[in-house]
Amino acid sequence: MRFKKPFFLTIALIALAQGCADNELTSVETLFVNGAIYTANQQQQLVSSLGLNKDKLTYLGDAEGARNIIDEHTEIIDLEGKMIIPGLHDVHIHLPGIVESNNCDLAGKPYSLADLVPRLKQCIARLNLPKGSWLAVEQWGYAQGNEPSANFPTLRSALDAASLEHPIILLGDDGHHGAVNSFAMNLATDKNGVKVGLNTETLANEFSDMKSLIGVDRHGEPSGVLNEDARKIVNLPNLWGYPEVDFEVYQKIAVRLAASGITSAMDAALRIHEIDNFAKWAKKQPLTYRLTAAFYPEFEDYRPTLDAPIEISALLADLKSTQERHKEINNFKIDTAKVFVDGVIEGDPYAYPPMLPNAAVLDHYRQPIFTITDDNTLEVMDYVDTNSRACVTVQEKGIANLTSIFTQNFYAENGFLASQCIQSKGVLEKEYSFIKGYTKALFEAGVNVHSHAIGDRAVRLALDTFDAAKRASPNSEANVSIAHAQLIHPDDISRIAQLEVFMAFTYSWIEPFDEYQMMVSPFIDKVFNENDLFNPDGYVYQNTYPTASVKKAGGILVSGSDAPVETRDPRPLLNIEKAVTRKNDVTGRVYNPDERLSVADVLDAYTINGAKMLNQAEITGSLELGKKADFVILNQNLLTLEAEGRSDEISDTQILSTWFDGKKIYSKPQP
Repeated sequence: MRFKKPFFLTIALIALAQGCADNELTSVETLFVNGAIYTANQQQQLVSSLGLNKDKLTYLGDAEGARNIIDEHTEIIDLEGKMIIPGLHDVHIHLPGIVESNNCDLAGKPYSLADLVPRLKQCIARLNLPKGSWLAVEQWGYAQGNEPSANFPTLRSALDAASLEHPIILLGDDGHHGAVNSFAMNLATDKNGVKVGLNTETLANEFSDMKSLIGVDRHGEPSGVLNEDARKIVNLPNLWGYPEVDFEVYQKIAVRLAASGITSAMDAALRIHEIDNFAKWAKKQPLTYRLTAAFYPEFEDYRPTLDAPIEISALLADLKSTQERHKEINNFKIDTAKVFVDGVIEGDPYAYPPMLPNAAVLDHYRQPIFTITDDNTLEVMDYVDTNSRACVTVQEKGIANLTSIFTQNFYAENGFLASQCIQSKGVLEKEYSFIKGYTKALFEAGVNVHSHAIGDRAVRLALDTFDAAKRASPNSEANVSIAHAQLIHPDDISRIAQLEVFMAFTYSWIEPFDEYQMMVSPFIDKVFNENDLFNPDGYVYQNTYPTASVKKAGGILVSGSDAPVETRDPRPLLNIEKAVTRKNDVTGRVYNPDERLSVADVLDAYTINGAKMLNQAEITGSLELGKKADFVILNQNLLTLEAEGRSDEISDTQILSTWFDGKKIYSKPQP
């Protein structure tokens, strides 16, 4: 409801502090009254009124104090009990990917391999693809569906059935998983760019260093699965499937962020040409959000020869020149660089042998033997004892040296494949010397370091590099952050606080889906069925996204949607809800309730803490006098939902409007 004076302020006082205004203020241009306004200040205060002049907040307080700063020109907006929160900070997002394309897009929906075939044939027909042209399939839901069948025992067989006249790649909706057909495999090139194809022979030779990233079937033939950098060997046209940032995409990104209540964002991995594109369009049409670009070039381009180390000095030179080129653009900065420590922690239980996760973990992954029940549910029949005499023999000989007769006899005698004797703690994305050296060089140069770390070993190594960087450059003003941290060893939680690491969790991933957890937990704990996933003594159960423990230890929580991972929608309200409940909406199961957060703490993660990480807390992140008028109006009070035991309804909350620099940039469409 909007109105001008005269108006009698008869609203209930819900403020925890007296009204305060700029000392020189005589009136406000716009005044919001009768609301639940969460300030995200140090005291986590609520006020009932908010006033602004141009792009700044000039009044925060109660109704009584508001009487003195209105005149006949003041626009007064009655919130009627609705909630205002500071503009949201999404500190880990991939902006080009949040825009839908007209390509073959599976939207993260589950498909069995049998159902996938006609869906891909539809795409080929709709796109009218010429023979030999790539079909890049976006948003493939690698973590759900993909059930094999007698006709389609592997992803490769299903993709071959879709077409043998086009190279096909499924691009996982997490940016890490992939799968290709035989046509694409035949395009594989070695490190010298020579086309050798991907097959049993080249896997043992040219691509032997990528064995942990390439799936195989029970005969040792490539099954189609290519994860992480292994996807690059087939020379696909676009590693992540994101569109080029042209002006239309640039505009659509802004629209989606505004509709999500996001007024500040860090794109967590931008190539130099993508940064240049954002800068070009920002000159043409100013940004309606505060954009931080995390510098992430193709590191292998900085390796002068195949066996030489990556040239860190050349990386820093390109970063500096990119910063210099775009330093005058408003609301746009390039003060952060991305470092990948490891990959992902999902294995493939449908493959035979099951493909192990590749995230870096402290202990060897287990080797589960899966079965699929009559109702299509995954269970574990048994575990391979990798320390058994039979497995020790395999390890001593080396997998590459086993003859076909040996492997056949081994299976007949032991009931599992010799390749299941492999012991693995996952892999690092690049050599540790580079990860550590690059982190130290960035920090010394005053560049913030944002490290992707999933497994507990990766988190520990990231902390080690931060520690080394801070010891080497104690006067640096840069900060450090970790994205994801899916598994954290308890011994490392106190280090997170000591090193002042910003922890960017994607809270919606905490929601426990049994099908997903069966891709993770059985490779770490002894899990035989879905009920075992919730064993409170399990290492995964206890140490997956331990957000409350990090907060209690003094760690700094921030929020990153990682969109378009799983979905192109940044869905901040769902992230807030799952941080608070950690509950599956269908089963009602809660994943480690001791790690639940309060609404206020998650709001702080999404607002003031995010602003601190992005080095802009002096101007935004909380609703305080003199700060930018960046805020969001919600249709219901999240704190009330929590107090009434209705936290499950947080994700139903609607964003009514988003304000940036004192201007409304989004209004919820009227029905």
